[in-house]
Amino acid sequence: MNNILEKEAAIDINLNDQNKSLNQFLKDWDNRYNDAIKGIDLFKEDFVKSWSVEQKRLFVSVFYHLRGHFAEFLWYMGSFAPNKSAKELIIGNIVDEFNYNGMSHDQLFLHFASMFDLDLTYELLDNKYYLPFARSYIEGQLRWLRDNNWESRLAGFAAIERLDNVDYLNYKTVAENMGATGSYLTFFNVHINADHFESILNNHLLDLWINSKDTIVNVFQFILEYQINMLQEFSDIIAKK
Repeated sequence: MNNILEKEAAIDINLNDQNKSLNQFLKDWDNRYNDAIKGIDLFKEDFVKSWSVEQKRLFVSVFYHLRGHFAEFLWYMGSFAPNKSAKELIIGNIVDEFNYNGMSHDQLFLHFASMFDLDLTYELLDNKYYLPFARSYIEGQLRWLRDNNWESRLAGFAAIERLDNVDYLNYKTVAENMGATGSYLTFFNVHINADHFESILNNHLLDLWINSKDTIVNVFQFILEYQINMLQEFSDIIAKK
């Protein structure tokens, strides 16, 4: 009996050490990302407050595509998920998008857009504001999914979801600097408080960290650089408007 207890205790210690190691990696990754985006004009108060009406409308309409086409990413992930647990992870994300007890996330964004006299109700069909750089960003994600195995896809999904909590806090500040208040900020508040990453962390990521640490390190680095490059390009396009 003592041998069994000792073995179980050793396993618990190892898991705790692995958990601490993963948490430290995530904190370091968060800090690197936050430091990088500080240099992007898109997240600087003076830059945003200087925007013309046309620049504000450009931000809103293009941002709609940057987030709206994530549905294609989710569909790809769900279609190739290898088991029930993985599929439930994706389905849970999609369910949250529809928001059973209130307005869907898309409707919340349409409400935000209406503050700037933009009607984006059918924009995912019309693609009037789907600029080439945004299309390249979305299609690049899908090609990356195609070219990698499930473990890498899962790590990429986790990295994107972790970025959401940081990015939407910054996007909310952008929206506030554009003049948005009250219910027009609900879309951002919902995403800031989302716990999608925690679900991945608790059910999948620690196991992947234990079994394939390099996968997480390499994929998270790729996602960080991919996101920063997109945000810089987005910022530059608005500046040139």
